Amino acid sequence: MTKIFKRSMLVALVLLTLVGCGSKKGATSNEAVNLTVWVHPYVGAEKKSEIEAVYAKMTEEFKKTNPNATVTFEEIPWANREQKLTTTLAAKQGPDIFYLIPDQVTQFADKDLIASIDDMVPAKDLEGFSDTSIQAVKYKDKLYGLPILRESQSLFYNKKILEEIGADVNNLPKTWAEFNELGKKAVEKGYYARTYDGGNTLNSSLYPLIWQAGGDIANDKNEVFIDNEKSVKAFTQINQWYKDGFISKDSITVEDSAPLFLEGKVMAAWAANNLIASAKENNVEFVIGSPLKEEVETTFGTTGAFVVSNGSANKEKAVEFLKVMTNEENMKEFNTVTGFIPAREAALSIYDNNPEMKQMAEFTKIARPGVINSQARVFMPDVQAIVQAMLEGSITPQEAATKSAEAIKTYLK
Repeated sequence: MTKIFKRSMLVALVLLTLVGCGSKKGATSNEAVNLTVWVHPYVGAEKKSEIEAVYAKMTEEFKKTNPNATVTFEEIPWANREQKLTTTLAAKQGPDIFYLIPDQVTQFADKDLIASIDDMVPAKDLEGFSDTSIQAVKYKDKLYGLPILRESQSLFYNKKILEEIGADVNNLPKTWAEFNELGKKAVEKGYYARTYDGGNTLNSSLYPLIWQAGGDIANDKNEVFIDNEKSVKAFTQINQWYKDGFISKDSITVEDSAPLFLEGKVMAAWAANNLIASAKENNVEFVIGSPLKEEVETTFGTTGAFVVSNGSANKEKAVEFLKVMTNEENMKEFNTVTGFIPAREAALSIYDNNPEMKQMAEFTKIARPGVINSQARVFMPDVQAIVQAMLEGSITPQEAATKSAEAIKTYLK
């Protein structure tokens, strides 16, 4: 009896072990799970049904292994989203999963509002994502989300203006000096050389120029670099463009100069990939050039990721759903509908027949995700106001850089 009992127990333990191993991947869970996902209007009303179909497909795939799961997608406006998220999450309410970009990730991580997911995402699950997209959702060496989209910015040139000023459309500027030489010819013909959106985020105006000069703003160790010799070059260049008429007088506060480009008043527009569709709709022939360099060829390119709330009662299931949302096929479908650039290398095949988007996707390899510091979005308005004061003539470029550094340091611990 004793031998039979021991043998039976051994068989039972082996079976339990096999079942346990199998449940780690691909097994069905009958657990009742409720997940709420907050998304944003990534598309206009005309494509709402298409993006909702993508969400439905993600849910259907998740339910294959979680048949008793309920996944609810709720769309919240872009406006005031940070305030709504912060308030809701601080009250231990809100979604299990939501969308952030890198400089928000740092902010929410510092406030302990989002979960580090390193322990739930083994290295093999990160295979296929671009290195830059994964680095963009890390903060202090911890992984806080899985990326689904990317964006890059560069210079879009009006082909007609290039031809008018005798430029070679197949040999566009690669450096500040080359651009300035071409810009003078455009200004002489009555055009602006480029756009500069002084009222928009500094990620699209000042910061790329600082990085191109070999400088930096601040890092996650609270070190400040915005007033170093290289960074000052960016302040000086913007100021010179304004004085020389390279950029419009309302560049100080304008949020979107794309209309100038679409109306044929500016040689080059600094823009993201969404300008491709707008230019084609307005019959503007364009060519995309390098984002330029003084010392380093680089640009800004956001990475959009889904993260898990620290207050979620279903963190492991939420991470499981993140993996479904960001797998290759779902990423392809999401970015096909929204027009963004996939964060997985293999998913870039959706643009094999779209040379402009393929070119913008290449720039994501040299793009920076913004300032990786938890106070980056907090100190940005102060720096923005200082740059505006410089363009108005109140202070010099060096003074602007110095004041910017002082302003940033007041926010850092």
